[in-house]
Amino acid sequence: MENTVVTIAPSIIPKLTLRVAAYCRVSSDSSDQLHSFAAQVQHYTKFISDNERMELADIYADEGITGTKTSERDDFNRLIADCKKGKIDRVLTKSVSRFARNTADSLMYARLLKEYGVSILFEKENIDTAYMSSELLLALSGAQAQEESISISKNMRWSIENRMKAGTFIASHTAYGYKLVDGKYVIEKKEAEIVKLIFESFLSGMGKKAIADMLNNMDIPKRIDGVPWQISTVEYILTNERYIGDAVFQKTYTTETLPFVNKANNGEKAKYYVENTNPPLISKSDFEMVQKLIKDNSLENQRKKAVTYPLTQKIRCKCGSTYKPLTVNSKKYWECTKHNLGRSKCDSRRIPEKDIYEAFVTMINKLRICRADILPAAIIQTERLQMKAGGLAAKIKEIDRQIAEFNNKSFVLARLNTKGIIRPSEYAEQSGSINGCVNNLRSKRRQLLKEQDENSILSGLRTLNDLLSDIESPITEFDEKIFESMVEEITFPTETDVCFKLIGNLMITEAIPDRRRCKH
Repeated sequence: MENTVVTIAPSIIPKLTLRVAAYCRVSSDSSDQLHSFAAQVQHYTKFISDNERMELADIYADEGITGTKTSERDDFNRLIADCKKGKIDRVLTKSVSRFARNTADSLMYARLLKEYGVSILFEKENIDTAYMSSELLLALSGAQAQEESISISKNMRWSIENRMKAGTFIASHTAYGYKLVDGKYVIEKKEAEIVKLIFESFLSGMGKKAIADMLNNMDIPKRIDGVPWQISTVEYILTNERYIGDAVFQKTYTTETLPFVNKANNGEKAKYYVENTNPPLISKSDFEMVQKLIKDNSLENQRKKAVTYPLTQKIRCKCGSTYKPLTVNSKKYWECTKHNLGRSKCDSRRIPEKDIYEAFVTMINKLRICRADILPAAIIQTERLQMKAGGLAAKIKEIDRQIAEFNNKSFVLARLNTKGIIRPSEYAEQSGSINGCVNNLRSKRRQLLKEQDENSILSGLRTLNDLLSDIESPITEFDEKIFESMVEEITFPTETDVCFKLIGNLMITEAIPDRRRCKH
């Protein structure tokens, strides 16, 4: 008797309930932002709630922000992060243009979320990324959404570049020292004297920072009121060929695809050098001498910057600035960058490098001995906090529900106001109250999410525990490898103490060995 073989096809058991999120966005050029925004939130809240196979994960909404730059959309970035964390199965959005006007971005995020098992439904275009064939439709739809912007930008670039080639291009803003009169550059006498002073001072040996400080002390006005003279401003003047009567066009250029970005032209596009475009303020010989000095100084600074130290970018001052190295009488110190500009900026003091290193060695040896008493308990406590955080999900969902209710009230209120059913003063009062409640709820939500996300701290504590267990005997001198692997930040809570922030958010304070701090 022959054996009977029956092939049983693999079955895919669908999730009984999909965790669905919605992404809403209102363009900055919308004439009725609040109304449209509230309508989208209300629509998705009701749509998801009415579907028994769907569970509302969250409503992600960016208001009054450009759609061409995803980096400026906070809730969009939060949506992507939550998808990566496995909190969402499906995303609903109004259209491709509401999700991303850039075709590359649309495809990139669609593919990215698909890798995490998340599909996107674009309602207007009826595109569902759950099906492979939708990717082509998504590309076409995204291309239509951006084509008009690209076409307009292309025509403008063509017109501007032709005028640059002909030497007839006139910028909308003039260089400091000039003004535009009937489309021509005319010398602004008071500003021109300042330009000459800047060149003379640099040629006499003054640095760019010293020149900026001098101009600020002289209360020399800039083009923008209230903005002080800075090193970058002085350098721009010293390197601007306008002051010898010439011009270089297309020093910057705008990218040809969305999102349009203005970039420095480092050879990607042609530049056009045009002579005698305006009256000169500086002689060519002085200008060339300044360029040589700047080049020589730049090479020297690059040589200095090539030297890095273990403490670089690690020390944080109470004023918020970082510390930089300083050598005095062959002895290495670390000093706050703001204090270096003047004691009135920051009253912190220099710290000998050897004192920081010695404090680190002492701290590591103490922590190595006490490791078994400190870290395992801290790890267990953090794990318990994470377990408790599991109960935060219900609280977060309740806050989401309340936010949705308030958004619904805001939508109704906006319609009543539009139809003139309620007085403007009454609308403003009630709308302000609703916005206040929503802001408070969002604040609570952020705090709960912070409590819920302890993964990095727990991972850091475990890594720190492993690193310390590998140190079999006390260290006798500063170990750069150990330092780099454990220390995230250094602060000085008092004049005699140094605080090391280690991975896992562990803070340990150690006394500075040499308490006779330098009082410079």
